[in-house]
Amino acid sequence: MRLKKQGGIWFVMLMFLLTASVTWAEEGKGTPAPAAAGTEIQGGKAGAPASGGEAERPTAEVTVSVLSNYISKGDELSRNSIVIQPQFNVGYRGFYFTIWGNLDTRPYLAETSTYRGDRRHNWTETDVYAGYNHSFGIVNTGIQYSYFGNAAYWNSDGTGGAPDQKDDQELSVSLGFNTLLSPTIKAARSFDSTQVWYFLLSLSHTFELNEKVGLSLSASASYLLSQDDNRLKINSDGTDTKANGTRNDRYNNFHDAVVTVGLPVKPWRQFTITPQLSYVFPMCDEAKYDMRNRSMQIDTPVADRQSSYLVGGVSAMVSF
Repeated sequence: MRLKKQGGIWFVMLMFLLTASVTWAEEGKGTPAPAAAGTEIQGGKAGAPASGGEAERPTAEVTVSVLSNYISKGDELSRNSIVIQPQFNVGYRGFYFTIWGNLDTRPYLAETSTYRGDRRHNWTETDVYAGYNHSFGIVNTGIQYSYFGNAAYWNSDGTGGAPDQKDDQELSVSLGFNTLLSPTIKAARSFDSTQVWYFLLSLSHTFELNEKVGLSLSASASYLLSQDDNRLKINSDGTDTKANGTRNDRYNNFHDAVVTVGLPVKPWRQFTITPQLSYVFPMCDEAKYDMRNRSMQIDTPVADRQSSYLVGGVSAMVSF
């Protein structure tokens, strides 16, 4: 119970800090501009695209992000290498279809603690998203299907020395409001190789510094509810058993949080480039032990592994 209370304290502090920063900026700048598209990548997948609204004509976006790390839902998926993440999205009348990928410039194979130089190892993931967004006044709703395809070379080659990382699928629904901070809550359920609920509350806002430059702030906090016997609570020493030898309960607690600052620059109407910096951290001790256990540092004692990450990079988006 203490762990859940600690996660709640982190959550309140996170939202308070963002609200305070937004209030301060608004007092100094006046009316803020709408959030620039493509600014909420947060060191991982971009998720539902910005063009998933209800435009009368078809829209398309091409985004390429270059980041110092790939962190997804608190999991470390690259190590000491630059990742390049291209994304293509098309949308029409609220419907959208997105293809996203991850190229690791120096892939690290945790099981053998080695970097793989073969170019066949560099492309590690291809994801597909399809969904629909609809607005009712200030209320935004959405539904999304996601397919996460783990395309790393070693997943299909028996000599790679690593276990096959299975593909996964997910269904999610979201509810948001066109108000200050654009609060949005998302509930996602994976149902293929994993059986996990992932709840995410996010806030974001972008301020117009001048006609071409903005300042974007975003924060998110998550809760993870496992229904999978392969996703149990992890002890501080990295084990998943109780003192009596029985297995721990499934994970059910707050998980990772992300705070992101971006500087979207729009040199012309259809092009946006956004330098950004994100901080990913656990919201409670259980989350810290889980993130340490799932990191790529398996050659490092559990107590010495990372559980928080600073991710920097830049994204460039062209819209049509």
